[in-house]
Amino acid sequence: MRSILSKKDFESRLELAREAAAKNKLDAVIVFSTECEPAQVRYFSDYWPSFETAAVLIPVKGEPALIIGPESLTYASMRTKIPNVIQMMDFRESSQPDYPGSKLPKWTDVVKRYKLKKIGLSGYYLLPYTIMVPLAKAMGGVRNVVPADEIMRTIYMRKTPAEIKCLKAAAKASEAGFKAILEVVKPGMTESELCGIATQAMTAAGAEATGYPIWCCSGPNSSHGISRPTLRKIRRGEIVHFSIGAKVEGYSASVGRPIVLGKCPKDTLAFLQVGLDAANMTFDEMRAGRKARDVAQKIHQFIIDKGYGDTILYGPCHGTGQMECEYPFLETSSTYTLEAGMAFMQDMFLHRGTKDGFRWEDGLLVKAKGPAEMFSNYGRKINILDR
Repeated sequence: MRSILSKKDFESRLELAREAAAKNKLDAVIVFSTECEPAQVRYFSDYWPSFETAAVLIPVKGEPALIIGPESLTYASMRTKIPNVIQMMDFRESSQPDYPGSKLPKWTDVVKRYKLKKIGLSGYYLLPYTIMVPLAKAMGGVRNVVPADEIMRTIYMRKTPAEIKCLKAAAKASEAGFKAILEVVKPGMTESELCGIATQAMTAAGAEATGYPIWCCSGPNSSHGISRPTLRKIRRGEIVHFSIGAKVEGYSASVGRPIVLGKCPKDTLAFLQVGLDAANMTFDEMRAGRKARDVAQKIHQFIIDKGYGDTILYGPCHGTGQMECEYPFLETSSTYTLEAGMAFMQDMFLHRGTKDGFRWEDGLLVKAKGPAEMFSNYGRKINILDR
């Protein structure tokens, strides 16, 4: 399969990061990522760490570097779009092997090589204390290592046409996962079993991996806003919720759907309908020039007016990209304005205490004019299956 992203895409991202660092009077920006939160390192290098952590050093002057641990050199060299690779012991796996005889550079060596006086750190809230301490010491104090997540957000909040293609491909693969479930789901199947079926279908449809650890949550488990599948067997008459997301070239989309097998109780049907109506309203409200908080307040008020205000956990949207759940969230406290080119997941979770819950979720693109463009819509209805 031909790649959607090109070498030029990565080069332009690095250049934008250099410009942002210079504008903020920094010598460099370091972006840090982990195996489960690989977004920023992958955004700039296409490298996705396994077991170890990783970073990308983007100096205002000089060549950028991918920083990895002791075990990943052959893997990283075959994958990264940044030819300059630095191995450091600080990025080893968390079990902390000694690697006797290894002679890898330390932060003092890196700081000296790049003549760093002040740097920005993006992924600031992920970086372990055990990396921050030697980094800050090498920089002459933590005052010279400043948070830079907000600086980097200005680069990736608006998506390029290539990024939108990746998100649409991920959404299409996610739909394939839900379609496979609808074809086979029946009482007695386990939550984990159904997630396995969705995963197989998504990778067969072109996904490189799941966009996150996908879940099926049934009955009382469906009240979980975020969760993991269990070996619980699904039953008739209860909400069975699916959050299914695929990853394509690092970009993650998601399809969120509730289903009910057999007869659906009237109160459950009314609950599901309010959620679907609020979700559909969201796509029309997500327009360029709108204040994000105004959109969130309108959707929340609709749910409140229907008598379900106490079921709102969060929503109605969050950003998406290299992270399925990416900055910014769209909340009643949000202060930004929607702009064309911003990509979101329409995602509002409603739950009735610990009884049950669900989300409708699909990706969207804010357009220059008119309502948002929807990335996926397969099975976007109240699915009551006679099984």
